Amino acid sequence: MSATPTTLTGELESAHRQGVTAAGHGMQDPALGALRLTGSGVPVLAEAAVSSATPFLRAPLLSRIFKALRIHPVDGDDRGHCPTCRVPAPCQTAQELNP
Repeated sequence: MSATPTTLTGELESAHRQGVTAAGHGMQDPALGALRLTGSGVPVLAEAAVSSATPFLRAPLLSRIFKALRIHPVDGDDRGHCPTCRVPAPCQTAQELNP
């Protein structure tokens, strides 16, 4: 990871934090009855659960971003145009995917 986080990095980290919070609340949900977890270990378990799942969630997303950048290259083609959008590079899609 770079020293200055990109917008995408920040969004992924925010989503991770939100996932940890949601997992923690889910583990403590009274609807779980006897399976409900409580105590100081819940945040650690929630972090572990989300961290374990994160690579499986990020891999498809990153694969799609890579595929989109292949058809919307930031530098464009040999004429400096996006081969898909046919506008000067970087096209709007490339800009969104590579802030």
